[in-house]
Amino acid sequence: MSVNIGNEASILTIYRDEQGRYKIYIKGTETQEDGEVKDIFMSKKVQFKKGVELKNRSKIEVIKGWTSCYRIKTDELTEDGKPKYKYFDKYFISEFNLLEDGVDEPVKAKQQTQDRQEDFSFVPTEDDLPF
Repeated sequence: MSVNIGNEASILTIYRDEQGRYKIYIKGTETQEDGEVKDIFMSKKVQFKKGVELKNRSKIEVIKGWTSCYRIKTDELTEDGKPKYKYFDKYFISEFNLLEDGVDEPVKAKQQTQDRQEDFSFVPTEDDLPF
């Protein structure tokens, strides 16, 4: 699944959390040590133009969108004494068509267990990402 960067449109389900942040889930696969292929899901942050409000689980068709990035300041300092940052990617969607209106309820964050973190089958937050 990808966001439209060329001529073909992408249809995405947009999730909204309790803080009003938007994200999508991308499905992938991972081969286990025993050779079994398992489905995994990764969340990607999504941003819209100012003033755009979508309900949780809204389906949209992306007309114009691209990959962008953002940074979060960490508590660490560089050798020069300047603050260190963590960099993350996000999708910025500037134009879209609303296909299905979602619900008013936000997605509630799930409690993660150590077992789920080890097999990467959980929904990561920004703090969980290694980059």
